[in-house]
Amino acid sequence: MRSAIPLTLLLWLALPAAVSWAQTPEEPGQEGSWLLQGHRFWSGSKEAPRDRIQAAACYRRAAEAGDAEAMAHLGRMHFRGEGIPKDPAEALKWLKASAGKGNARGLYHLAELYQNGFGVPVNHTQYATLLRAAALKGCPDAMAELGQCHSFGLGVDWNPREAEAWFAKAAEQPVARFYPMTLAWMHERGLGFPKDANAAFRYGQQAAAAGYSDAPRYMGHLCLDGIGVSRDPQAALGWLTQADALGDPHALVELAGMLMNGTGVPKDPRRAVGLYRQAAGMGSAAAMYLLGNCRQRGLGGPVDPAEAVLWYGRAAEREFPPAFSNLAWLYHKGEGVTQDDKRAVAWLRQGAEKGSPSAIYLLGWFSQNGWGVEKDVPRAVSYYHQAGERGWSQAWLQLGFCYKSNDGIERDLSKSLAFFRKAADLGDTTALHQVGWAYEFGEGVPVNLTEAIRCYQVAADQGSGASMNQLGWFHEHGLIVPKSPELALGWYLKAGAKGSTSSWWNAGLIYESGEETNLRDPAKAKHAFAEGATLGHAGCMQKLGEYAERGVGGPRDIDQALAWYRKAMDKGHAEARAAYLRLTMPPPPEPEPDEE
Repeated sequence: MRSAIPLTLLLWLALPAAVSWAQTPEEPGQEGSWLLQGHRFWSGSKEAPRDRIQAAACYRRAAEAGDAEAMAHLGRMHFRGEGIPKDPAEALKWLKASAGKGNARGLYHLAELYQNGFGVPVNHTQYATLLRAAALKGCPDAMAELGQCHSFGLGVDWNPREAEAWFAKAAEQPVARFYPMTLAWMHERGLGFPKDANAAFRYGQQAAAAGYSDAPRYMGHLCLDGIGVSRDPQAALGWLTQADALGDPHALVELAGMLMNGTGVPKDPRRAVGLYRQAAGMGSAAAMYLLGNCRQRGLGGPVDPAEAVLWYGRAAEREFPPAFSNLAWLYHKGEGVTQDDKRAVAWLRQGAEKGSPSAIYLLGWFSQNGWGVEKDVPRAVSYYHQAGERGWSQAWLQLGFCYKSNDGIERDLSKSLAFFRKAADLGDTTALHQVGWAYEFGEGVPVNLTEAIRCYQVAADQGSGASMNQLGWFHEHGLIVPKSPELALGWYLKAGAKGSTSSWWNAGLIYESGEETNLRDPAKAKHAFAEGATLGHAGCMQKLGEYAERGVGGPRDIDQALAWYRKAMDKGHAEARAAYLRLTMPPPPEPEPDEE
């Protein structure tokens, strides 16, 4: 565990990180003095207050004299707008010059330009290449970000071991060589260092005190999510509305999220969309993606699939991984574009190349169903494995169903359960329900009703309607819990509200029979069956036909009965078919009288 940071080190961290390992010019001269003067104006002191404009002027004098370190600082200031206007051309000019001289900090900031598309097209391959060059020259921030690239497959092959190696190597470097922001997110996420929310907050504060333009956005994030501090949306709002934050597209996206969800501010989706547009205009791929999502779902404005396609396309051009999957799905559904599964598959392949786990997962789904490609379940299984290894819980869930269904691969309930458990460990409630089901019915594991009901209870607490239905079943039939139609009905009604069709059927039967209680209520039974029928439950449709034929809960109506029987019959319900034929077949002819 790291000890408290001494005051002298805190003062040192207030300087730009590269000061602590600045490369000395080969022939020290006037440029070295300008560089040091720039550092003094950057950090400020009692004798010389902080003055970023003067700092930039000093760095420029040193840069023009050939100092690669000054070039890196000046380029970064033009990139981030720290005390001087953002200027893509100037940032690119000075960072290229610094990188050309082999300066590690220049290489690192040049990589950031390719990551953000600032003055250059977004190019994650070039981003990762420049990070590697900077990391090999000892830049700890580049080491950490290169670890992230390997962790997500961003611009490099996905390689968790390589990611861990770079995080570990970064953590070995002296703290004073980092930007405080890098130390903050490494401690927040437990990358290289032990996970430590308090340290993340402390380093975020240091970055803010040092005047880094991205610090207010990060501090807003910590306050909003309660990381290292009590959750405080108002404090988050204070950080996200600072001048630096309002010029930071990532901060605008955070602020828009608060407005979209009504977190600490009145809910205002239209204003949120306005902020997304503002951030998109500043080049934020995340904002472009979110605008696509808003237009697809009708948030803050009308549903407009064509505009959704436009925004997802722009985000994809900037190599934003989630955009590829959403674009592919719109092509598959034919929403906003002509339906085209082959085009959808092309988008998914691009997304997979950019490291998108959702795109890899959907390639599996398309392969399993034969959409745009030949149906190939073993290939689908391979894609699901790849997506699951990248942390996509739905991929493990789908693998569980693949090995359970015996469709294209040999049925293996033990493997099925193992994959459901993997998905459940990642928080997937459907998978947790399937684990409970396996214990209830002995699928891949001995029957264990105690473990089954435990899984159902946890999944129900997380909102699983299917698990609520099973809890109702346990209470209705007294399986390891006392028999209680009242508790069963309560669970069925909760499950029905979550969209569980079987629950409405079960609730309707309890209301119909009364279950040896005073619960019998034909009107409520009819309502429950109607809810289930609306959700497509054939049994509920058959019951509504029966009620209409018998005049239960209303006048007798043979036409309505026939309509419900027909709907249930079309879904393969045998009893409804028999009833429909009984009501529609002509009566047998009257026997002719015997001749005398």
